[in-house]
Parts: sequence; structure tokens; C-alpha cells
Amino acid sequence: MPWPWESKSAVDERFYAQNPTAFTVGRADNWRGDGFNITKSEGGAAVLQVQTDHVGNGNLRSLVVLDAASHDPLLAVEEFRSGDGLKWWEAFRGRGTSGKNRLFAAVDKTQFLQIGNTVHIFLEGDSSGDRVPDLVVSGSYSRGTMTVARGGDDADFVAQIRKETAYTVWIKPGVDQTFVLALTVILDQMHSPYFDTPSCKNSCRHGR
Repeated sequence: MPWPWESKSAVDERFYAQNPTAFTVGRADNWRGDGFNITKSEGGAAVLQVQTDHVGNGNLRSLVVLDAASHDPLLAVEEFRSGDGLKWWEAFRGRGTSGKNRLFAAVDKTQFLQIGNTVHIFLEGDSSGDRVPDLVVSGSYSRGTMTVARGGDDADFVAQIRKETAYTVWIKPGVDQTFVLALTVILDQMHSPYFDTPSCKNSCRHGR
């Protein structure tokens, strides 16, 4: 598959720009769970919608990224957990979760007592062994500033994410926008206070 910053889009050509672009990712929760509306920061045109598809055993979440105009599914975003409790997220083209449609995996690598956050991104979802991540998200979620960079080199960044009331996402030209916007939603979900503990299913709004 093409990398998100190469000569064509990894998801949809409509979301591949030759100029820098900025988006606003705002919450739009409903009875089904977490949701988001994604608009262009300039002009406010609706671009994408994100809805909770379902919450499964252990509160593992599944979200779907929809085209705002047609409501066609562009990406399925799924949370997974290994037998030893490690959690990670994967994104798939369309609405299914077939391995051939896997776009990327996001694994939280933040260490105990670490100042800031580190998330490794593996294109095509292969995070096995000691593989070097294709991209690294670094910065501080709590302070509201994160950088997405190739190989963890902030000088070679592809996007910047700032969190206030909503998220502002600035994406460099030649980068797949849907890829970065889905990653923004995953970062939000990774840090959701509703899913921090195993007892969440007894006390969180999604478990009710």
C-alpha cells in the first residue's frame, strides 16, 4: 500500500491535498457513544463524521469514519487487547476488518512516569517483534500539543494536533488527511477517562 505522504491517497483521493490543510475535530456524542464531527477549519465545511459502531466485551470499542456528505464508510477503527492486557488500535479501509484492508496500527508506548506521550504507528498494522515504527506521535496529550512524525524525527513531521475544546489538526501537503484525522480520534479514545480501568464496564456510560 502507498504510504500516506506518497503520490496518492491511501484511503480516498478527495482527502489528498497538495497544500497544507487544517481541520477541526469536535465531539458529537449521542446515545450510541462517542462521536465526532470533522470540519475544515477555514469555512467550516463538513468533511467527515465518526460514530461509535459498537462496544464489545471488556469495553473494546469499534468506530466508523463516514464521509459527511454521502455517509459512506471510509474507515473502520477497532480497539484490540492481547492476552496479557496490552491494548492497541487498528484502522481498516471500508467497514470490515479484513487483514487485506488494514491501513495502520497505533500502539501506546508511553512508559510509567514518562512526561508526555508516545504512540507508535505501524503501516499495514505489522507491529510484531522489534520493528521500527513508520511514524511516531510525541508530545503531551494533557498539555494539548502532539506531533506526528516519520520515524519519530520531529523535524520530519507530517501533522500537528492541538487540543483545546476541540482538536485542531494541521496536515502537511501530500499527506493522506483521512489517515491523520482517524489517528486524532484514536488518540482521543486512548486517553478517554471512561475506559481507563477494568471496572469501566460497571461504571462508564457505555457500559450502562
